[in-house]
Amino acid sequence: MKRTLISIIVVVILNTNLKAQIESVNFELEKTSFKYSLNSGVYKSRISGASEKENSFRNISFFAQVYFPFKRSLDFPKNFKKSEGDSIYFERLFSISPMAVFQFTEKGGNAIGMGQEMSFKIAKKIFLKSQIAVVWVESNVLKNDGLQSGLNFHHYWHLASYINPNTYFSIGYNHISNGKIFSSEVGALFDMIVIGISHRISRKK
Repeated sequence: MKRTLISIIVVVILNTNLKAQIESVNFELEKTSFKYSLNSGVYKSRISGASEKENSFRNISFFAQVYFPFKRSLDFPKNFKKSEGDSIYFERLFSISPMAVFQFTEKGGNAIGMGQEMSFKIAKKIFLKSQIAVVWVESNVLKNDGLQSGLNFHHYWHLASYINPNTYFSIGYNHISNGKIFSSEVGALFDMIVIGISHRISRKK
């Protein structure tokens, strides 16, 4: 009986503490300032027939993202009262932002498309971001850079660290392939190690 009573008390205390720690959040559609991201890095091709150099991270590629001026955001109500550029505001707890992506390699292969980015806050200035886009690829069949003409998926996972309220540096991994969804044939097979910088042109108060 004594053990049962102690167990009930412990459960009640734990439930009370858990309830006290729960904070309400809002999910809102926001209008945002113009934001872009510039990225570069080394890539390799995994398409059949790639040479030793082509199949190693000794090739150069670049890509840029332009974000549309709205996003869906999840955050504490008090944070929605802060303006972009606030010294203690960096990003939402969670957000989904639509964007356009443009990519090219030193061999002339290129891709353009649209998708969205999901952002998760893991520390005050540090965010984990994941992007997926559908891109149209143009490539030169005589130059193996891992790209192959047609529709492909553009995946980009990166860790972002803000250096001020409007700018962050990032490091991540980019993969392009068709996943055999758009075509039964293997499409692009492209892997890239990426460093980048993103900047938001904050509206003046």
